[in-house]
Amino acid sequence: MTLVAGVSFNCTLSTLRPFGQKIMLSIALHSVSAKILYLVALVSLATVCVAAIGVGQMSKIGHELASITENNIPLTKTVNTVTSHQLEQQVLLEKMLRTANIHLENEAAQLHSLEQQIEKLTLRVEDELKESEQLTRAALAHAETDYDRSKFSAFLDEILVIEGEYAIFEEHIFSIIKAIDANEMEEATRLAQLIEEEEARLDSELVQLQSALDIFTLEAARLAVEHEQTGIRRMVIIAIVSVLLGATLAVLFANWRIARPLKAVTAALISLTRGDTSVSVTVTNKDEIGALAKAFETFKTTMIEIERLRLEAIEEEKRIETEKRDATLRLADNLEGTVKAVSDSIALAIRDLEETAQSMAATATQTSERSNAVASAAHQSATGIQSVAGASEELFSSIQEISRQVTDAMSVVAQTSSQAADSSRNVENLTQAASKIDEVVNLINDIAGQTNLLALNATIEAARAGESGKGFAVVAAEVKELATQTAKATDDIRSQVEALQHGSSETRQAITDVVGAILRMKDQIGSIAAAVEEQSAVTNEIARNVNEVATGSEDISMNINDVSLAATSASASAEELRATIGSLSGQSSMLQSELDGFLLNIRAA
Repeated sequence: MTLVAGVSFNCTLSTLRPFGQKIMLSIALHSVSAKILYLVALVSLATVCVAAIGVGQMSKIGHELASITENNIPLTKTVNTVTSHQLEQQVLLEKMLRTANIHLENEAAQLHSLEQQIEKLTLRVEDELKESEQLTRAALAHAETDYDRSKFSAFLDEILVIEGEYAIFEEHIFSIIKAIDANEMEEATRLAQLIEEEEARLDSELVQLQSALDIFTLEAARLAVEHEQTGIRRMVIIAIVSVLLGATLAVLFANWRIARPLKAVTAALISLTRGDTSVSVTVTNKDEIGALAKAFETFKTTMIEIERLRLEAIEEEKRIETEKRDATLRLADNLEGTVKAVSDSIALAIRDLEETAQSMAATATQTSERSNAVASAAHQSATGIQSVAGASEELFSSIQEISRQVTDAMSVVAQTSSQAADSSRNVENLTQAASKIDEVVNLINDIAGQTNLLALNATIEAARAGESGKGFAVVAAEVKELATQTAKATDDIRSQVEALQHGSSETRQAITDVVGAILRMKDQIGSIAAAVEEQSAVTNEIARNVNEVATGSEDISMNINDVSLAATSASASAEELRATIGSLSGQSSMLQSELDGFLLNIRAA
């Protein structure tokens, strides 16, 4: 049976696996808070299923116990009372017959007293038989199963037969009383023989009815115990499967859909803050974690672009410094060549110096333009970093919202635990109802003891009666045996009730275990909340680093502006140098003219 159940369970899992994958993909498209609520809803659904099955099974057992309490036990009690009164009636009748045959001083008074007692007891038995009929009809009307209806219908038929026979017996009782009062002893003897046969028949039928009622009540109690044990097994199995399934899904889902993506993004962000721009994050989630991964990629791209612009600015600054240094070296070489050259190379040196000044002016102008371009790029980079900082702040706010949703989920788990405690209290109420049944069983046991005592008295009276009481002694022995069987049946019912109470205790313990599992799930959700808080701290650190990068970009922009100012100053200096060279060229021409004039004057001389 276990193998068949395992194969059936595996087939069910194979059938439901594609459906479960679709559900997991659908859940993956929702936010982290929604995923956590889905997990809580799954655990709550499992708890509700366990509670519903438990309530249904306990309700079924409650109906069965109520049927035993309201139908079987009252009917059994009434039949036992009828049997007891019938036995008492036989004892009184035996005394009346014996008194009628023995002449005593107070014979008339004793006969009259016995006749009144017999008449009163006869009417009481008649009323009790009618009450048994009414109880049986009520039980038949409220029976819930075909088996119960067939049993109560058979009991009703037997009671109706007994009522008919007892009506004849009652008529003979009143007739024998009249015959004794009229001193018609032959008629009384004939009626006594008929009454003895009717008593034996009534006793046999009452014994059979009482035995059938005891067996039926015992079977009903045993069936209630079987249903209770079946309910406990189902509740325990479903509770264990629900807890294991819920815990497994919660751990796997939290690990694969929340913890692992968060750890991947966190590790990538830490590597990025250390300057490693080669890291990447592959997250397919459509929730806040996926948005965080996209923000990480955007942030990484911006960081790479900022690093590229920074390197370009450094290279441009180095190139400008190299050009300035080369121009200065060339000017020094030209000046040195001009100083060493003869006076007739001054004009050539002046022309070279003028060309150098023009090159410096062009270089300074180009440097200023490139510095402005780099400054503009640095300003745009700073603006992008400010946008990333704003996105980091929004991400921090989203993580705070996730933390709040986790707190709400923990409150839902607490409410689910409270509902399971209510189920435990319902099982406690069932245990109390079983205790009440035990009290009724004790009452029946007391009645059986009284019946046994009455049978013993009847045996003693039969022994005193001699030969005329032999038949009555047999009936008394059967009644005593019936009382013994009733005591045994009540002992069996008591053992079944004790088993029911024990099963209820086990059910309450199973529900307590479910509550413990829910509390452990609450601790796991608390761990997720702690991980979310840690992610919040990391996001805050990222925002701080982004602000520092923005500050560095502003410093680069300021340095580029200084370079632009230096290039503008160099351009102005080059223009002044060109003017000076022009003046020097004029003076050199004047000197050349004066020298030519001097030479001319020398030649002339």
